[in-house]
Amino acid sequence: MKKLIFPALISCSLLAAAQTFGQSFANNDNNSPVILSTADHSAFIAYAENNIVIMRWGTGNEKEVDHYVIEHSADSLHFDPLHQVVSKGGIDMDSSYQDADPYPISPVNYYRLVTVNTDGVSEFSPAVRVDVNTAKTPVLEPSVVHMGSTLRLDPYTDQLLQINFFTANGQLIKAYSVNSSSFTINTTGWPVGIYFYRISGEHQPLVTSGKILVM
Repeated sequence: MKKLIFPALISCSLLAAAQTFGQSFANNDNNSPVILSTADHSAFIAYAENNIVIMRWGTGNEKEVDHYVIEHSADSLHFDPLHQVVSKGGIDMDSSYQDADPYPISPVNYYRLVTVNTDGVSEFSPAVRVDVNTAKTPVLEPSVVHMGSTLRLDPYTDQLLQINFFTANGQLIKAYSVNSSSFTINTTGWPVGIYFYRISGEHQPLVTSGKILVM
């Protein structure tokens, strides 16, 4: 796949669009820096909101655009694909997009927008740095449970999660799909002891892990 790097020139129309995006979204609680794409058809911004990274971009004519890819990096050098978004295919009209990373994997994160055209050419936006507080990664509470106990996700974000419980020797004992802030765990037949859990998201192989004591 051929990749092109565009010169750092922004047209008047893009500048106007960038100003609109900046006025709407640049002001966020932790003042995450905003960098605008130099590609002539998009303005890409990213910022943290309640520890969720929000990404927005807008385009004009999308006739030649096949899809977009959001890429993530922890070091600003090595990027991996996070999400893929299909182009709306608008012609002579403004299209706006929004995506989110509900569970950033590090305190410092970098995101960039890759525009993949129908001819296979890819265009890259500059990387945007977003800082988050990883102490807000969801954990299970309470840490001591009894048969039929209710566990809470603290803090909770509105995302579908997979929570797997393992014995001390690594055997999977129970799995739950959770899309609410609390759920009931049935430990009937579980020997008293410590069990480990692993939480994963739809696009995150590992959100966090921890342990509980079953009494």
